[in-house]
Amino acid sequence: MPEKETATNVRTGETVTTEVPTADEAYVAALLREREGYARHGREDRLADVDAELRRLGVAVSEGRETAVESKPRRTARGK
Repeated sequence: MPEKETATNVRTGETVTTEVPTADEAYVAALLREREGYARHGREDRLADVDAELRRLGVAVSEGRETAVESKPRRTARGK
């Protein structure tokens, strides 16, 4: 979850709150950009390394899309 930082605008005096990614979120985003480049250029060996690091961080990647892995799997109803 992004951290919130508060700052005061020097010109207007308005207090502004912005969301700043945590270090882990920034790292995952960088890995996903790196993964995209390897996938685009067919570097399967490097892709496997990045996927392993993403799994270690709790991010599952399938078909080029990432999803967070939950500690407790949710039950979902499957429509037929």
